[in-house]
Amino acid sequence: MYRYFSLPVPVTPPTIAAYKSLRFTSLRIDPACFSSSYAREAAYTDEFWYQWLSSPFKRTFVAAEITKVPSESESGPSDGHSWIGMVTILAPSEHLPATLEPLEKAGLGGKWESYFLVAMWVHPEHRGKGIAKELVKRGLEWARTFTDPKFPCVGGEREKVVVLVVHDYNKSACTLYTKMGFRDLTEVSCEEGYRWMVVKV
Repeated sequence: MYRYFSLPVPVTPPTIAAYKSLRFTSLRIDPACFSSSYAREAAYTDEFWYQWLSSPFKRTFVAAEITKVPSESESGPSDGHSWIGMVTILAPSEHLPATLEPLEKAGLGGKWESYFLVAMWVHPEHRGKGIAKELVKRGLEWARTFTDPKFPCVGGEREKVVVLVVHDYNKSACTLYTKMGFRDLTEVSCEEGYRWMVVKV
């Protein structure tokens, strides 16, 4: 049985520790799936993780396997649970200027209010059980309902979309995203072996 939840903002030290454990596990098991590395992120301080996870302009969703029934004295998102999957959605106010530069060059940046799906991962022992689909679903719903201060007007001229970059060889991820409504952004240039995808929310 699995439980899904978003990380509290601001995060607590136990939440930081649990997230770091999951993130480091993902980087060790599937290093080719990420633009970062275990060596780089293992050097980050807890203050860095606090700032990263506590931003109001992103939301991280976690899937956890229920391993026991927590006692009344236990509290927090990780009690009685083993974290096995995650995804993060970045709102426009969280983007670095260079993040969406390929969209700008393709003439799409001015048309969209773009959110970015990153750090999607499920432990190999728990794949094929619909966990990734549920995580992405929750991320898309958050993007759909969140109001970013860069775009305060609801129903404006820009379409709200979620974009991502995925490795071509990661066929299971590409299939999942396609089933969830994402399409390839063939008009956007990308490093060889990768593809941009987008879905309207």
